[in-house]
Amino acid sequence: MTELFWVVWAIVLGVTLSFALGGFAALRPRWAGILVASGAGAVGGIGLSALFYYIGALRGSETLAIAMELTAICGGAFLAWMRRWPRTAEASGSGGLKLTFAGAVALLLVIVTLAFAAAWQSNPQGNWDAWAIWNMRARYLAAGDGFAARAWSPVLGAASHPEYPLLLSSFIASCWAFSHSASELAPIATGYVFFLALLAMVTGGVAALRGPVLGLAAGLVLLASPALLREAPAQYADVPLACYMAGAMVLAMLDRPVFAGILAGFAAWTKDEGLLFLAIFLVVSAVIKRRAAILAVAGALPVALVAVAFKLSLPRMATSFTGVSGGGLASRAADFSRAGIILAAFGREIAAMSTSWYHPVLPLIALGVACGLERERLRAAAYSGSVALLLLLGYFGIFLVTGYDLSGNSIRRSAGCWSRSGRYLS
Repeated sequence: MTELFWVVWAIVLGVTLSFALGGFAALRPRWAGILVASGAGAVGGIGLSALFYYIGALRGSETLAIAMELTAICGGAFLAWMRRWPRTAEASGSGGLKLTFAGAVALLLVIVTLAFAAAWQSNPQGNWDAWAIWNMRARYLAAGDGFAARAWSPVLGAASHPEYPLLLSSFIASCWAFSHSASELAPIATGYVFFLALLAMVTGGVAALRGPVLGLAAGLVLLASPALLREAPAQYADVPLACYMAGAMVLAMLDRPVFAGILAGFAAWTKDEGLLFLAIFLVVSAVIKRRAAILAVAGALPVALVAVAFKLSLPRMATSFTGVSGGGLASRAADFSRAGIILAAFGREIAAMSTSWYHPVLPLIALGVACGLERERLRAAAYSGSVALLLLLGYFGIFLVTGYDLSGNSIRRSAGCWSRSGRYLS
């Protein structure tokens, strides 16, 4: 149970810094600001703890990691005390409808949590990627005595993808190392925190942007998304990646570019898809938001440099994108039959998001028809839509030039892997 203390410790670290530096007190309704600050702070704290532990592991010193965390949380606590949130009264419009939606969100969250608990009890190790990639690499990082480098050693083999970024593995390793325990509680709790943070940031962000009722409706859409509910207890890195991606977009549209950049940087340190997202996020921000893009770059740069340095320090591995895409790249890019295979696979994955008559896109269409799109909101729609579209085009381009076999089950499994995190951005 002691590993849960370190999960809570990371949350307190991030939430303290978020409330102190994020300026979320200005958001209305007040509860929306609290949700955004708490969600962004929780996953930001996990990202910081993972980064500190990774740096400590490189130096062979757990003490260094703990010292950096103590320094950060003490500084954040002092700033939070100096910048206490003001107490202000708020208007209470649409009270009945708002309470109805809030009650529905709370009830559905309880039901979903009970379903997760059953999944955790029956399969505490998580699904394949959890124990074959993320948690196995965490065990090497937590072992000490020079074993950390084995977390990215080619000896692990293709199935463990030693070239993948290390945020999730580093954080789980920190909980195991500091608590001197390697139980399943740390990865289970970590996955649940990312799920709650995703829900909090989307619900609070939409509430602050478009009103409390629509914010709560957005939370209901997430809680009723089968793809998300299947992945959350699996202990994969897709939900953490989606959380960082969605959080970065929400914070960017709430004019918090530094915090948006920080979460985008953590996305790059979570999975390879996050590197593509970071590049697209910064380019689209530079085109549409311009001045805010500089602040976003400043927020993303420290973690992005760590992610890029990690990639550049690795030998060319057979499992990496560059390792399988070098020869014959031009001929594959010009092969129209490959494009057809990829488009068909994307279509199957989008269709597979549905269960019976329900599809996650249907609530978005209903809201768009019922509420319309105000002209001043077109800029925000163009911003978020451009990022999502360019991500899909980027995935398409990567599949087009990769040296992996695109026939049969290979492309279906690959398309599913690349699209899982993107599903939750809708």
